[in-house]
Amino acid sequence: MPASRSRAIGEIAAVISTGAVYLVFENALNLKLPFLVVCVLGWGTYAGRRLRDPQTRRDWGFRSDTLAPSALACGIFYGVVAGALLAWRAWKGWIEIPPSTAIVFLVYPVWGLCQQFFVQSLVAGNLDRIGVPRLAIVPVAAILFGLAHWPDWELMGLCAGAGLAWTSIFLRFPNLIPIALTHAWLGTLTYLMVLERNPLREMNLPW
Repeated sequence: MPASRSRAIGEIAAVISTGAVYLVFENALNLKLPFLVVCVLGWGTYAGRRLRDPQTRRDWGFRSDTLAPSALACGIFYGVVAGALLAWRAWKGWIEIPPSTAIVFLVYPVWGLCQQFFVQSLVAGNLDRIGVPRLAIVPVAAILFGLAHWPDWELMGLCAGAGLAWTSIFLRFPNLIPIALTHAWLGTLTYLMVLERNPLREMNLPW
């Protein structure tokens, strides 16, 4: 097996393992935040080494040539979904937005980038590079993104649906930045407007 193919399969397996351990720390041990810190540091170290290679940066979506079309596609998706979320909230009755929302909008993109890096760069991108048909890659990546939010079935369904769009955009215009931003901002709106939950409180932070 060529080294590049072995690495791709190994990265996919590592992402799935990381997701499984994450669910244990979040749901069984109630140690989500400490795990996230360790996860970001560990994967950040690995990514930092790999990103020294220009081709890896291109493959993973850290590039400039696809930024504009990706931003356009993500912007359209964001506008449609955000409009639907706000319309739904207005129909159900408006609720007070906590001041901490500003913090979420600023901080959440970092975790959104990490999640999309796992799903898009290391799963969807690697599957694409080893020759899996894109019609299969899109639902597989979306399902894995949904499963990362198990056992919250409502959130799993919303994330899987969004994952279909984000994976399709990434495979067409591989760039992580617009996807991470729309992930973070739509995620914040979904938590507050639809689920009526404060993501900072769910991480045991006092906001």
